Amino acid sequence: MLARLVIITLLPLCGVVAFLVAWFLFYQGGSYDAPPSVNLPLEQIDTTSVQPRPSDSLPTGQSRRGVLVVDVQHANRFTERELVSFASRVAARGFDVEFLGDFAIRLDPTQADLRYLQLAEKLRRADSFAVILPRAAYSESEAALVERFVQKGGKLLLISDPGRTQAINALAKRFGVDFQSDYLFNSSENDANFKRIFIRDFQPDQLTAGLETITLDYAGSVQSAGGGLAFVSPGTRSSVLDRVDDLSPIVWGDSRNVLAIADFTFLVPTNDSLLDNGRLASNIADFVTDTQREYFLSDFPYFYRSGRVESVDILMGSSGLLNVGLQAKAGLAAYGVSSEIPSAEDVSNDTIFLGLYEDAPQVSQYLQVAGIRVDDTLGTAFAPELELQNTAITLLDQGQGRDMLIILADTPEILAAAAARLISGEFRADLVSDFVAIRKFEVKLEVMAQ
Repeated sequence: MLARLVIITLLPLCGVVAFLVAWFLFYQGGSYDAPPSVNLPLEQIDTTSVQPRPSDSLPTGQSRRGVLVVDVQHANRFTERELVSFASRVAARGFDVEFLGDFAIRLDPTQADLRYLQLAEKLRRADSFAVILPRAAYSESEAALVERFVQKGGKLLLISDPGRTQAINALAKRFGVDFQSDYLFNSSENDANFKRIFIRDFQPDQLTAGLETITLDYAGSVQSAGGGLAFVSPGTRSSVLDRVDDLSPIVWGDSRNVLAIADFTFLVPTNDSLLDNGRLASNIADFVTDTQREYFLSDFPYFYRSGRVESVDILMGSSGLLNVGLQAKAGLAAYGVSSEIPSAEDVSNDTIFLGLYEDAPQVSQYLQVAGIRVDDTLGTAFAPELELQNTAITLLDQGQGRDMLIILADTPEILAAAAARLISGEFRADLVSDFVAIRKFEVKLEVMAQ
């Protein structure tokens, strides 16, 4: 009994001794401070097993001015935030990125005519046009506008995605592109998900330069007479198609101005930093900013913003037309185009010439090239011969490395009316060719003068 009491008494004492020994041997002073917590945004959490690879988002060629228009007018199923990384790449190449429509406005079926007019206006100023996941199909008239834009050298980027509802084929088929209603998968080699496939087989091209491997989170296949740019590996299958030898999620359209891609996810942060996805995004940014589009008279005034000049010269056939010149100057300013009224012509500058028919000899070289004759009557190859009275003709000449716009009219009042139609855009109803507009004014001159 005594022994048990001794043990019970000594145990606490031994514990105290052990604690004091540990204190003096190991304690270094100070106190414990927990590391700061990390608040990681959800969009930065990626379950992929693939590690990011650094990519160059800077342009591979010379930067140039221009405009990429992105369609959000057709209930497009993506957000502005998802496109911010790609838009930054485009901006780094000197292009502005503008949206056609508004993300916050729902599609109104009764506004089809208004959407057509807005599309037409945007394409006049655009160098490139991106159509991404439109849920509302393009109408025949809208598709014709885009087709005309591509025929003038504009670049068209078409993007679909099997993971999001879309109706892009109504437009895509105009360019020989058919997005299939499938998704691609690989059960044996994938990035943690059988729908997240690797692509390593690339057709040599500027679009595929520098690519070794890309990963697509949810891709489909595209059929096109223009040929594929990227092909799936032998183990990759289509959820719908039986063939496996030439499945491609990235293709050319019927021309090298049309690029079609059946995956949107690789452009979205942080997927755009995986493997060579960033390099592909940069190559596409090079594609949409390397344009040689033509501008016609109907595109007024946007050929004056194509990057060749900073200001437009306005010349008058005589000093008595100064008021019309000032009218044109104010009209250009409303479009954001600066202009000057110099005392003499500078053949290196873009120019607007305003004159009466009696001033035609001053611009005879441009009239002759266009096949326009001004004497007792007005003769062209595009319209019946007209008496000069109450008429005006507008001509765009793009020779000699500049844009020369000429308006000739019967009287100063008719000239002012023709200039007003040019600024308002009403002149497009007077076009008789891509570069010539003719108007026979029916109103009384005294009314016009007021």
